[in-house]
Amino acid sequence: MESKGRLPPPHTRRPMPGPGLVRPEPFGPGMRRPPIPFLPVDMLPPPEIMEQKIAAQHVEMQRLATENQRLAATHGTLRQELAAAQHELQMLHAQIGAVKSEREQQMRNLREKIAKMEAELQSAEHVKLELKRAREEAQNLAAARQELISKVQQLNQDLQRAHTDVQQIPALMSEFENLRQEYHQCRYL
Repeated sequence: MESKGRLPPPHTRRPMPGPGLVRPEPFGPGMRRPPIPFLPVDMLPPPEIMEQKIAAQHVEMQRLATENQRLAATHGTLRQELAAAQHELQMLHAQIGAVKSEREQQMRNLREKIAKMEAELQSAEHVKLELKRAREEAQNLAAARQELISKVQQLNQDLQRAHTDVQQIPALMSEFENLRQEYHQCRYL
């Protein structure tokens, strides 16, 4: 009970934790130090110790202010980077939209081309059938031509024989005339 009314030694005293300054509790989590009653003024520590404490607190406050400024600057930089990233994201979304609409337009054009080609293919089928029929007709005409050529050759041969025979007609006529005269002579003799 002798310690009642006296300050604990400086190495056991600790400053009150301020914002952002948390130190481990010496009595463990959840346990609190027993309350210290208010000391009379004559029991306060000497002014040199108080000035040292105030100077230490002032240095700590300046360190915290510098850290706060650094964090504020970092926060500002991060906000600017976030704004730039959001702007870039918006630009990317716009580009994606443009590329998407361009791709859709290309797909529409391809579908139209495919439809055209299918229609041309259908009409080509009709042309193919006509071409097949024309080819068959041409083959039939070629066969008929060949047949006519062979008939013309046969008729030419017959004509040449007839021509040869016609050329023999005057000789035959003269022989016939001779034979008739002979016959007349023989008859009247």
